[in-house]
Amino acid sequence: MTSTALKPHVLNIALTSGDNLKIPLILGTPLYVIGPNGSGKSALIQYAVTSLGAANICRISAHRQTWMASGSIGITPHGRRQFGQALMGQEPNPIYRWKEWDPGGQIQSVLFDLTSDDNAHARRIRDSAYANKWETFVEIVDNERPAFDRINALLAATGLSVNIKNVAGEEIIAQHEATGTSYSIAQMSDGERNAVIIAANVLTAKPHTVLLIDEPERHLHRAITEPFLSALFAERPDCAFVISTHEVTLPLANPAAHVLMIRSCQWNNDIPHTWDAKLLNQDSDLPEGLKRAILGSRKTILFVEGKPQSLDQRLYSALFPNITVRATGSCNDVIQAVKGVRQTASSHDIKAFGLIDRDDRDKSEIAKLADDGIYALDAYSVESLYYCSDLIEAVAYRQAMTFNSDPRAMVQEAKCKALDALAQNNIAENMAALLCTRKVKEQFLRKIPGKHAVMSNANGEITLTVKSPYCVELDRFKEMLNNKDLDAIVARYPVRQSAIRREIAEALRLRTASDYEQTALARILDDQTLADKLKQRIAPLTEAINAHLKQ
Repeated sequence: MTSTALKPHVLNIALTSGDNLKIPLILGTPLYVIGPNGSGKSALIQYAVTSLGAANICRISAHRQTWMASGSIGITPHGRRQFGQALMGQEPNPIYRWKEWDPGGQIQSVLFDLTSDDNAHARRIRDSAYANKWETFVEIVDNERPAFDRINALLAATGLSVNIKNVAGEEIIAQHEATGTSYSIAQMSDGERNAVIIAANVLTAKPHTVLLIDEPERHLHRAITEPFLSALFAERPDCAFVISTHEVTLPLANPAAHVLMIRSCQWNNDIPHTWDAKLLNQDSDLPEGLKRAILGSRKTILFVEGKPQSLDQRLYSALFPNITVRATGSCNDVIQAVKGVRQTASSHDIKAFGLIDRDDRDKSEIAKLADDGIYALDAYSVESLYYCSDLIEAVAYRQAMTFNSDPRAMVQEAKCKALDALAQNNIAENMAALLCTRKVKEQFLRKIPGKHAVMSNANGEITLTVKSPYCVELDRFKEMLNNKDLDAIVARYPVRQSAIRREIAEALRLRTASDYEQTALARILDDQTLADKLKQRIAPLTEAINAHLKQ
């Protein structure tokens, strides 16, 4: 694939830091622009139109029209030339960042270009045959593919079972491959028409054009978007592509692509002025999973245990709304993610932190993890925050307003029912055993010998011995229960394996534990004082994040 810089096509972006970011646009190498809603992606596309010059670009807007009045070509060659000149004059207008100038005319123009390409190809074949230039004839037939054929190949490569064809240079029709049924392209599905319109714009563009594609995923299924774009890039190695997208996985389908991460945009009289942006190092050795986490994230990212949309991710996202929170599996996954991001700091501008369960780690190990930006929660699991006294009281006061009840009585009832559930037969033994099983497993893992120890005892048995903490743990649980210290029990033991979540929810007039947790999240989002109280329960992490954000 060609990798020639488009000179002088360099995207020169003013940064909020006061520096300038110069990005050469490379033939055949797409530049992806990634960022959250409102960060200034479309503003950057509009800036590219004005800075690169409308004559050098072809813009496919995010707000593009995909419907058509018909598949007929209703524009003349003279009308097409006039429209093209008018479009170049209109494109730099700032209002076309959020609206499209004459969308019907743009569709008619690209359909005209598509049929013109097809007609020109047919004329070259005819002229070479009439002139008895058989070598030219064979060259055209063997090596030139008209745009219609190339579009149909793209549609087939992406799993769309439809093709299009030119009827006498006056109308474009679609044909379903399985049934052979023909119909106007105006009757194609939104996704099929969108794919055809994008492909027609790209395939009929002049060589060395900069193709600005804003949100190509609109109207296209995710499974189709990646192969469609990859095939499209391969068809035009003589053009440059700038793609603005919300689909952070798209760049991963093309490892050679450049990725520009945008955080925000500063405006001056409705004109974009500067961007908070970073070009991701193409040579980064981050694994694919971490790249997915980084792309589209804010400058600060917190890795937590669990799965996406788990209790962990939802709670910490509510507590830290100004950073990105990613649930990334086990505690070891969190540790590796944070270290991976921090060790590749030259490739991006992300600051990573991690939050894991303490898992009976000693103070020296906790301090070492904190040096790496990973903080061990002094609790068994995230339920220690969801079911702590602060949050129970906050939910009780909200429910008391709804049911015209005494909130203090509701809190007392919730705590009494929770403690009664924990006092049932075998609950103490079960809680202690579950916690000790986890502890013993961790102790065994730490004692697994290294390769040298294994080699030195090649023919003998390898014996690992740990002392059971069960009796001590059982006594501790019973003491907490006798002291009615619900906070301490919730913080230390796997209460998810007991009935207390349901008991607390029902005492607060909520149907299920899930309803309680949803209400708890709503209270955190509504009450900053409550959020601050909860963050103090994980003070070391909170202080580290706050100190970083103040830099």
